[in-house]
Amino acid sequence: MRLGRLLLLVALVAVVGIGAIFVLNQRGGQLSDTDVVATEQALQTIPVVALKQPVSRGEVISDAKLEIRNLPITQVSEGSSFNAISQVVGQVARIDLPSGTFLNESMILENVEESNGSDHAWLIPEGMVAFPVPINRFSSVAYGLARGDSVDVIVTMAFVDLDTQFQSITPNQTAGVLSPGANILIQEPGSALTGQTYSNLVAQTGTGGTMSPQGRAELDALLDQPFYYVPSESQRPRVVSQRILQDLSVLNVGTFPVYNEDGQEAIVVTPTPVGEQPAEGEQVVTTPRTLAPDIVTLIMWPQDAVTLNYLLYTGAEITLALRGANDNGRVDTDAVTLQYLMDVYRIPLPVRLPYGTLERIDVLQAPVLENDKGNETVQ
Repeated sequence: MRLGRLLLLVALVAVVGIGAIFVLNQRGGQLSDTDVVATEQALQTIPVVALKQPVSRGEVISDAKLEIRNLPITQVSEGSSFNAISQVVGQVARIDLPSGTFLNESMILENVEESNGSDHAWLIPEGMVAFPVPINRFSSVAYGLARGDSVDVIVTMAFVDLDTQFQSITPNQTAGVLSPGANILIQEPGSALTGQTYSNLVAQTGTGGTMSPQGRAELDALLDQPFYYVPSESQRPRVVSQRILQDLSVLNVGTFPVYNEDGQEAIVVTPTPVGEQPAEGEQVVTTPRTLAPDIVTLIMWPQDAVTLNYLLYTGAEITLALRGANDNGRVDTDAVTLQYLMDVYRIPLPVRLPYGTLERIDVLQAPVLENDKGNETVQ
């Protein structure tokens, strides 16, 4: 590599020399002052920082990917290039840069206080957006996410039946209707109208409220008598889970750093608890605190961002699944419902037997371990 660059430089000097000789011959063996200056500048070179390995957009540039090359001074824009590797190390590439690129100020991201806008925006590919998603320890793979990871988004929703006119959960409540006429005005107990006769001009309804849900009539085959059945509880939602988005890049986990007026990162301190206020004249001691992240910022297409925004505001549960480092594949998944579980995993519906366990089980409970009993000391 170094021998090749040396030969290239020698060839460049030879070409410039031949050009100077040609100009000299054309002008009777004499060079003008302008030609002399141009020839001297063409022979002068300056060191310029270049990439010897490609760098991806948003990547922090290390010294292992940099080298110094000499360029003719006429080919370098004054003030925009770098002549020392230390000026570039630790900076972030604003765009994808191939090997051999001579770096200048427009190609790298300066520190936060000197850049226009946030440095995070440079990490978002063109046409895509960054969108925040609330997380907890379960939905974030036990806080195992970090910038640069790829995740899939799984959404879980609960559906209920609605009355299309009322847009309320069924079953509806029933009410009795009283037609217009005399002596049927419904009065509140203790009202000034109690005991008086009035003519009612409009129909009135009387309802039992939540005690009068709409049911259904069925004829008992044995007794040959109709019965009216009402639900014993409110409607149970029907749950479904599905992976809706794949291979989203993690831009940041937790809250982005906040910088003060001096360009330094602000320090979050733990407030003094109530009841432990320092005495008058006593110095207040504050200590930094580390909080578990409660939000993650993902890079996605704008339509996906609108979809997630709708799901968040409609109460859906969002869970993130971490992908492998080199896994860029796309796999279609089936939505999971109770029927899917029973069909695919061959879960049978238990038969109603004439016998059962002694203890009645209404709610499933996990086994209680010794540490769960409060005995957390390791023996």
